Amino acid sequence: MMVSVRNDILALPVRSFANLMELYENNYIFIRRLVPDLDRMPVDVVSCVPGAVDLRLIIQERTRYTTTLTLTHVFDDDVETSPDLDIRVYHDARTAEVLPSSSIKSFGLWERQPQPDPRSLAWRWEVNRFLFRWLRYCLGEGHRFVAV
Repeated sequence: MMVSVRNDILALPVRSFANLMELYENNYIFIRRLVPDLDRMPVDVVSCVPGAVDLRLIIQERTRYTTTLTLTHVFDDDVETSPDLDIRVYHDARTAEVLPSSSIKSFGLWERQPQPDPRSLAWRWEVNRFLFRWLRYCLGEGHRFVAV
């Protein structure tokens, strides 16, 4: 990810369109590590890791160039799920992005300010940065979906 440097201080990544595309590419890499054989995955599958919260993958749509899926943690005997991210994976471009249909309002990304328009760079940056960090966390816990 590109960063800007000011007076020898490492600053946060610049929230530009180019950096957003790089974030999409990184999300694709993590999705493919989590689900190596996305084309052969069942429509609904759960990854269970001892000592970790279950992770559920639901394939919503498969086309030649894209796969749309939902990823969520499952709490309390399949009753509570969070964060319920709808993600579109673009196979030809090797990118993945969070879709505006995701259920993230109660997740607290914008606690001190109103949620930006889902079409804006600000919204896309925040939710896809969250996806990047969450995927890294899930992989670190040992989650992985393997086609049977």
